[in-house]
Amino acid sequence: MGVLCDDISTFLAAHDDLTLLREASAAPSAPTTKRGGALYAARGRPSTRLYATARDDDLTATKTRFVLVQTRHPGNVGAAARALLTMGFDELVLVAPADRKILNRQKAIDGASGARGILEKAKIEDSLAAALEGFDLRCATGMPTDMARSRSTRVFREPREYFQEIGEVGSVAFVFGNERLGLAEEDMALCDVVLGIPTNPDFGSLNLASAVQLVA
Repeated sequence: MGVLCDDISTFLAAHDDLTLLREASAAPSAPTTKRGGALYAARGRPSTRLYATARDDDLTATKTRFVLVQTRHPGNVGAAARALLTMGFDELVLVAPADRKILNRQKAIDGASGARGILEKAKIEDSLAAALEGFDLRCATGMPTDMARSRSTRVFREPREYFQEIGEVGSVAFVFGNERLGLAEEDMALCDVVLGIPTNPDFGSLNLASAVQLVA
């Protein structure tokens, strides 16, 4: 009788294991969400070259480029690459950087952490006009409150509000100035809108990579 009980217990345990296995295989796969316009698994697989213009369940694919103008420090370029990959983007262009080899500098590589692929794909252009060629919407960025210099009289638009207002666009480029002075007036003039990142009016200071990630 003891042997029989043991056999029944073994059978029931095996049956329970089989039931759990069947339930697990029948369970729906991890849900996907739209971030940046493309679907990616909930575990965090990134989308690329896409920009979220509205709610996560109502997005369209948009070719997106991030442009850094006259960047001075390789560590900031690396950190910006890391910020882009974190937010699901992968297209980075540098315009007239202080160092033409900045993408290969060890500080840039270290700053990029796991986003070295963004640096390897990044391009360098001699002019902002060349970097913006072919894009439907060109967005300068800056801070309405800037301690470094007097700001232009241009109207700064809050990014999320602006994109909800205009709706879908085919392609968009975001332009960031250098670490010391930001974008020059002539650079802003090449863009369709100036996006203002809301900051503390008494301390308008942002690291370049932080600005990139906030806009992304």
